[in-house]
Amino acid sequence: MDTSDVGVDEIVSYLSRSGWQRSLAGPLAEIWHPGGDEDTSILVPKKPDAPDFSKTLHILTGELAKKENRSPDEIRLEISRQFIDVTDLRAEDEDISDGTIPLLAGLGLFNSAHRLMVSAAAATLHRQGYYGNSMPKAAHRHARRMRLGQTRPGSYIVPIISNARFGELVNNSFDEPRIEVGADNSYFERRMLTTLSGALEVLAEMTTVRDHAPTSDEMRDAVDEGVSSELCAAVLDVIGKGGVDVFDVTFNWAPTSLPPASTAGNIVFAGGSAELIQQVESDLKEANAPAERILYGVIRRLSLKKNENTGHVSMETVLDGKTRVVSFELPLDVYRRAARYHGERRPVVVRGILDATPGKRAIMQVSAFDADRSVATFGDFE
Repeated sequence: MDTSDVGVDEIVSYLSRSGWQRSLAGPLAEIWHPGGDEDTSILVPKKPDAPDFSKTLHILTGELAKKENRSPDEIRLEISRQFIDVTDLRAEDEDISDGTIPLLAGLGLFNSAHRLMVSAAAATLHRQGYYGNSMPKAAHRHARRMRLGQTRPGSYIVPIISNARFGELVNNSFDEPRIEVGADNSYFERRMLTTLSGALEVLAEMTTVRDHAPTSDEMRDAVDEGVSSELCAAVLDVIGKGGVDVFDVTFNWAPTSLPPASTAGNIVFAGGSAELIQQVESDLKEANAPAERILYGVIRRLSLKKNENTGHVSMETVLDGKTRVVSFELPLDVYRRAARYHGERRPVVVRGILDATPGKRAIMQVSAFDADRSVATFGDFE
């Protein structure tokens, strides 16, 4: 691991979460000790650009390893992960051994990493069964923000690294909740991974070895959850073209932030499901369904007139880098949830057909509404 991945914030976060306390602070270093143990202490360097930072970090992780009865490498890796989400793509096959992988399988795994992130970014912006030439340019732009870590043993693992330093999404200094544009942008990578986790879980469930192909209703529901032909192609890069027996994706959420609600931590695809996934990929290319926009934001205002069976909602969101209010109607049962989320100033997400013509009031025909599960600041998502 490169020590440039570890700074003071990472070290302090790890120690605080592990029960250590700061006992002395100076301009160049700090002294920390375990809670309730004044006789044990470690030196925490505060200047990552200092010539002896690497040496001091080595001593620190060595002392922590002794205290926790773990290896220094394991400690260093965990410290470096304090503010990042790491998505592990793992290929398992009898031909994978001694940290090596067949060339074709390796190419498939790395191609899959790129395709997964692009399809997840696209589905975070628009729900669509097949993007083809209409793949949003922003999907490629957002996917380029992700980084690849070094491959690791454990069959063959390729880690994808993304930012998990988030700003305050909702500004509560106004009478009505307002959205912070910069903070909203900081959450996009987390929203991508939340979308990817849900979509892969649905795809795995619908293509597990079964005696029939997915129904048209299952296909529509899968698209609603972010499954696309491009996502299928990404999985097939590994278990299809790559010929790998098992492909699994594990989501390791940054310990400094709550994980997204109701997401699977690990999704597995067996080589035997390749044929069904190929069929889903082909069917989604032929599906003729309108693309639906995904918007994240906070509810600004609500109104419900007497004897009406729908309520009016105004939500502040970010479109093209600027805040904008979008209006839509919700049936009464969903409107009641919206009213609760508004009272809690909880971020929400909507999916539907958007009309945001410049110079006119932005409106949306909503097909789905919920709390924003990628921003897991609340435990109740009923």
